[in-house]
Amino acid sequence: MACFVDRLIESKTIAVGCTARDWEEAVRIGGRMMIDAGLIDDRYVQTMISNHREIGPYFIVAPGIAMPHAKPENGVLKTGYALVTLASPVEFGDEENDPVDVLIFAGAANREEHNQEAVPQIAELCDSEKYVYALRNARNNDEAVSVLQNFAAAFEAGEFD
Repeated sequence: MACFVDRLIESKTIAVGCTARDWEEAVRIGGRMMIDAGLIDDRYVQTMISNHREIGPYFIVAPGIAMPHAKPENGVLKTGYALVTLASPVEFGDEENDPVDVLIFAGAANREEHNQEAVPQIAELCDSEKYVYALRNARNNDEAVSVLQNFAAAFEAGEFD
């Protein structure tokens, strides 16, 4: 099974300390990185934004953490991910979990990769206060990569079982 951290590092879709006026701009930052990396097309970004407007903040997964995503048929070209941390959190409209300052974008080419790769690995990351805290405090992309590599090693070693 591929590791979402490896895919993130390979695609260079990590941006630390970004500035966004609102949730939509935050989604566009990650979406732009994924487009530039050849992972998705513009339809995917538009779908994430439209879905949020129509059904609400379905991709808020934990306090301060969003996992923007849409269905594969909405523009995924190749399974991949992006990570964006915000210098100042923004509101997504989720009373329990706002404001958000960590966004983990997922674009799976099919449901199997989404359910086997993205969901379990990202869920463990989001549940780990240690690694989320470290990501929030990363001062640059290299520090974020180091945190993610440490998380991946712990995940592979079964430390979350």
